[in-house]
Amino acid sequence: MDIASVDDILRERGLAPPQFRALIPNRENYKVLLCQPGANITTDSDGVRNSDPDIAQQQFSAYLHIAVENDVDLAVTPEYSLPWKVLEDAVRGGTKPADGKLWVLGCESLKPNELAALADRLSGQVTFIYEKCDGDQSRFLNPVVYLFQVPSIDGTSDSQTVALIQFKTCALGDNQNYEVDHLLLGTRLYFFGGAKNQLRLITLICSDAFDFTDKHARELYDRTLIIHIQLNQNPRQHQFRTYRTHLFQYDGHETELITLNWARDIYADIGEGPKCWQNIAGTGWYLRPNRFDTGDQKLQHNHRLGLYYTWLDPEKCHALFFSYEPAVFLLTATKVAHVAVTASLSRRIGPKMEATLRWNSKSLSWEETPQVDDGFVRIVSNAGNAEGDLKALVQTNPLAVERLLALCDGSSITEEDWYRVTKLDSCRIEATEIIKRVTFCHDTIIEADQFRQARVRACQRAARIISQSLPPSLSDLQTGYRFEWNERYPHANITSTSGRCATVIALDNTRTREDAQKIRDTLAEYMRRKAETENDSLEAQQRLHVWYQDDEKGDILYDPHRYTHYDQTPAESSFDIGRAY
Repeated sequence: MDIASVDDILRERGLAPPQFRALIPNRENYKVLLCQPGANITTDSDGVRNSDPDIAQQQFSAYLHIAVENDVDLAVTPEYSLPWKVLEDAVRGGTKPADGKLWVLGCESLKPNELAALADRLSGQVTFIYEKCDGDQSRFLNPVVYLFQVPSIDGTSDSQTVALIQFKTCALGDNQNYEVDHLLLGTRLYFFGGAKNQLRLITLICSDAFDFTDKHARELYDRTLIIHIQLNQNPRQHQFRTYRTHLFQYDGHETELITLNWARDIYADIGEGPKCWQNIAGTGWYLRPNRFDTGDQKLQHNHRLGLYYTWLDPEKCHALFFSYEPAVFLLTATKVAHVAVTASLSRRIGPKMEATLRWNSKSLSWEETPQVDDGFVRIVSNAGNAEGDLKALVQTNPLAVERLLALCDGSSITEEDWYRVTKLDSCRIEATEIIKRVTFCHDTIIEADQFRQARVRACQRAARIISQSLPPSLSDLQTGYRFEWNERYPHANITSTSGRCATVIALDNTRTREDAQKIRDTLAEYMRRKAETENDSLEAQQRLHVWYQDDEKGDILYDPHRYTHYDQTPAESSFDIGRAY
């Protein structure tokens, strides 16, 4: 797999290198438009294409019009998605990127003779550049088209439209060896930029990631935006994500990855009728800028529109995942790097979702939706008496719901700042990238589903316990309370109608009395450290209670009078915090 400079290739043809707004390392944000289609696909010896060409043409034509109308700097479609007729009609009709804009279009497959015929038909309007692939010319190609404008080097001619086409270089292995038997492979990837005052951009097509080595990572990790387009039944399979490990193993914070797949539950017809893949989408944005905005306000805004936060712990980076449903996503983002920008002005805070659009089959248009379904409503009914509080809170702050549920369970509270999103256990993902967010329920793998159900049941147990019996220090809850979380009192999950905070933890029958003691003592110490006064510390500790279950699943309150009859100075720690876990 060779990686060639686009600038060099253009100069050889008398064309000037493009200056893309997205790759200028200044503090101006840039606009991104991603298409995550949900159409069914057909695969046979002629290639991969949309099963319903009429719907595909309507959807992708509308998508390109949105790219022009919103003046987006970067538009991307996934592997095998955009019909060639849409691209040809768009160019003929004047729908194409303006100067400084780049479209990265994963297109349906086509054969070499079909590509040559298309280039001939558009010869007066588009300059086609692509490698001539050796091998059986009856096989099909898997292309990504870079569409953009460039002037001539000497400035004697107007800007012209260039279609630089890159072909997949590594066939995907599957049970039928489909691409192995039918795909004509390319040998070259292209990168844009790289000059002194430019960032870089490169695209991988699905299993191209298999051949991405440490050598490639060393060459590209710094100041590069990597786009990974896919039509992938299992996008988080080990080989598809190893390249991310290669890239993020190096120090630095100026690398970003966009992975763009089709929507979940794609139906594929491989000659035996359409069958559901039962796939996740897995579209995501991976980054680790040194000033990423982890504030609840920004993350809640993105959440409402279908962009969900996680922290990828092995790579120490932020991983933002998109709704799994078919949609078009419009975002603004800070640049991958800032060069010669004053430190006080350099704020690389990551992408912000501006709009999520769903296809309206009646109006035949992409229409903006005010709020994307995160799936939480389908599990919150298991929260018992707490259901209403959780439904209300998730509308204003989903992360507050994650935190109060973590407190109800108690077992993950092992650091003083456990509630920060980079440490909150439901927001953290491991190398497998299984998403356990309780308020983002699109990942239905058993491990994630069991985690969510356990969290909601812990809240249900806490609500049930409160309704049955309370220690004297929580007697005010009998007149009313609500489950909530706020940053001022981060170790509390309940507020009484009189405004007093409390912490109620309800362990399940897998936890012991000793676990209850450790959890209670750990939180009591964190409360002591957080409190502004000794009285505040004692108040918080007296209103902290942990229940565990005996062998008959009866709820037992652990040491209810520990801080009620307290003969130790509140300013002193009640145990060795270093031995808590």
